[in-house]
Amino acid sequence: MLTQWKIAATAGAAGALVLAPAAVAQAAPSDPVPGTNCTVAQVERATVAVAPEAQTMVNRLPGGRAEAQRILALPPAERNARIHELGRQNPQLAAYYQQNQEKINGTIATVARTCSQY
Repeated sequence: MLTQWKIAATAGAAGALVLAPAAVAQAAPSDPVPGTNCTVAQVERATVAVAPEAQTMVNRLPGGRAEAQRILALPPAERNARIHELGRQNPQLAAYYQQNQEKINGTIATVARTCSQY
């Protein structure tokens, strides 16, 4: 489960969604995040509490929040595939993750551990 969170959070934190295509179908805040006991809204609120800079960055991107919500609502295998696709399209994503891996992993672990409280 941590790997799925890492991939989803890395996309948002790295700002790779700038170049992401518009989402075909948006996820609702009440949609569950597969592989967790949380909803999309809970993950967003936990992210704001733990790493407000990541959520702020996503919110500033055109279509960024909708794409991030859509990614969170995907089943884990599809979520991984979408993030890997974004990484291939945006080499900055991989570079950002490599440079900030320890911080990102810690943030993701905290969000994953606490999201059900939000």
